[in-house]
Amino acid sequence: MRIARFAAALLASGAVATGVAGTAVAQAPSEQVLVFIADALVPVEKFQSPKGCQALPLGTHVVINDTGRAITLYASPDCSGLGVPLEAGHGAHEIPALGSFKA
Repeated sequence: MRIARFAAALLASGAVATGVAGTAVAQAPSEQVLVFIADALVPVEKFQSPKGCQALPLGTHVVINDTGRAITLYASPDCSGLGVPLEAGHGAHEIPALGSFKA
């Protein structure tokens, strides 16, 4: 009896009929690098379609790469020295210092 009620509930919701139960919808990247400076205190900094070396704001806390391609994070403000790749769709904590990224 429980199985029959469960099946009826699924059919009524349309999940079985449409075949979309549990399916995530993929979204295209926004072509932005988002930078959180201080939680809830400062607006998110957005780098729209960044190209080349971009200095990060002082106090950067988290960098999110939503460009659809990898970027490289640097500890220096001029993209010099050893860089760390940040894949598309990923984020990273930054040391609040004078860093940069290259797209």
